[in-house]
This record gives sequence, C-alpha cells and structure tokens, in this order.
Amino acid sequence: MSSFPSKSIKVLAIDGGGIRGIIPAVILGALRARLRQELWRYFDLIAGTSTGGIIALGIGTCCKDGQPYSPDELVNLYVQNGPAIFRKFPVWTWLRQFVRPKYSPRALEATLQRFFRDTRFASAVTPLLISSYDLKSQLPFFFKSHRIASDPTYDWAVASIARATSAAPTFFPPEYLSTGKEDYALVDGGVFVNNPSVAAYAEARWLYPEATNFLVVSVGTGDRQDRITYTKARKWGLVGWARQIVPVLMDSVSEAVDYELKSFPGCDYRRLQIENLPPPSAPMDDVTPENLQQLQSLAKQYVEVNAAKLDEVSALIQDGRGSDLPGIGLSTTVPLSRTHPPVLVSSRESECAS
Repeated sequence: MSSFPSKSIKVLAIDGGGIRGIIPAVILGALRARLRQELWRYFDLIAGTSTGGIIALGIGTCCKDGQPYSPDELVNLYVQNGPAIFRKFPVWTWLRQFVRPKYSPRALEATLQRFFRDTRFASAVTPLLISSYDLKSQLPFFFKSHRIASDPTYDWAVASIARATSAAPTFFPPEYLSTGKEDYALVDGGVFVNNPSVAAYAEARWLYPEATNFLVVSVGTGDRQDRITYTKARKWGLVGWARQIVPVLMDSVSEAVDYELKSFPGCDYRRLQIENLPPPSAPMDDVTPENLQQLQSLAKQYVEVNAAKLDEVSALIQDGRGSDLPGIGLSTTVPLSRTHPPVLVSSRESECAS
C-alpha cells in the first residue's frame, strides 16, 4: 500500500434524493470549474446513495466513450429524463401506489441503459462505494469497485448498480441481481445511509490504514422544510405513513450523519448543503418544468452565496489524491484478511458489505 507523508485522503460522498440530484450535480459542477479537471482525479474514494449513487457512477466510471461524464452532463440527465422516469397519470398513479410501486421501472431502466450503456464496474477510475439494501438477507449491501480485483463476480454492469441504488421503496420495485452463487433483492440504500459520508469514511479508513488525515466532502440534495405537525400525522395509518416514510427516513439519516462525522478524530468534514429547501421543491419526484427550473436556480444561488466555502474546499483538495490506489483497487495477491474486513456483526452481513 502507499504511504501518506503529507497528503490527506480525500473522500467525496453524495446524498440520495430523487430528482433533487440536480442540486449536487450543479454544486459539483461549480467545484469542478474551480479545479479545472475531472473530480475523480482529486478523490481517493467516491461514494453515493440513490440519486447520489447515479452521480458517483457517472463521474467515476468510463461510461461516456471511455471517459466519465461531467457534472453538467448529469444535470442534463435529470432535466431531460426526469419527466419520463417520474411520469404521473393523475388517477392511475394515485390508485397504483396502494397496491404496487408508484412508478413503473421501465423509463428509469431505459434511461440508465442509454446513459451507462454496457459499462462495467471495473472501469472505475477511482475507488467507488455505492450503497443498497438487500431485502433477502435484511442487510446493507455495498457495491465496492475495489472488491473486483479479488472477486471478479462483483464486476456488475454499472446500469444495474444504478438501478439497485435508486430503487426507492414505494416508488420503484427492487432490483434482482445474482453472482451465480448468491442472489439479491436490492432497494435504495437511502433506507439506512442516505448520506453515505460515515460509510465512506469507514471504508476509507480500511482502504488506507496508514493514513492519519481524512477530508470528507459531503454534498446534499437539500434540507427539506415541509414540517409534519402532530395534527397532520396523528391519524395516519398504513396508507398515510406509506406516502411519507421514505422521505422522513432518508432526511433523518442525513442529519444524523452530520452530527456524527463532526466529532470523528482525524476527519475534516465539509458539508455542502442547501438549508431550508422550500416545500415546493422538497418532493423526490416533482418533475414539473417549474420545479426542474427551481432546483437548478436554488443550486446556482447556493453556489453564488457560498463561493468562499467552495473556494476553501477546492483549495483543500487542490493537491490531488493522497494515494495511488486504482479504481478496481486491491490486487488479487493481497491476503484474504485484507480483502474481506470483518466490519459487520455476522458472517452473512460481512460478505454483503465487503
């Protein structure tokens, strides 16, 4: 492994949030403009959940003619394809969500296939960590590009990984994946780690055990302010909670991570997040032209108001990666104990997470 005499290990983590992925894509575009090179060149690990997982895969794999996409191109992905992915039929969509996922996955799958084509996870240009959750084992499942060197069965199609990490319960059905030895029913990682910063920090500590300084740049999809009052929620039953539980869980997880990482020793945590996201822009699936424009405007306003903060972050990562670990990571010659860390409590969970 590399030694780290001066440079910090740099981690980028991107939240989930559906169509609100426009926000981190715009913010990352502003960061890239300051650096004048692709972001993967500056980060030793890029992590993402749900829509953030799609962004991480877009900027971290060779999915566009042998090169990663730029953040600006990812903004276009959302604006151009969001209305088809979250297409609503006034009566049918309302009735469907009582017995089936709210949306058919066909438009999402077609968009991801068109966007990522036949790209494989082994094309990762820096180590990637993409979160999902396996319903079958009831355990977290992390896609790790650096696992591929020791286990080639984990060289998934990038489009399949993007589909799995973005399969938000109640919105889309799970994604089925199989290695031949194991099969998985995967849903959105946002159910347990919508802000993947802590998971990414833990993974970076394992990947780079000799490092003492870590910088975690965490980019959010906006802090919702659609307050749910006692009067509104006190009579909710199964149907009422079904419409709210996913955004409530995801947002609460993100806020908890903010609290936790600020106290970790040796970790410089920088959160880029729009506070007080107005209620009209809060839903994960509002793809009206007005909201698509509003999300872009809010993100650009954040970039302007927080120019000094973005300048500071870009200065912190300007010296580049602190390691030379490639995207597919550890060599097959590394001992088994090094490639399968015992980070979780059960043998089954350890397998899913490593």
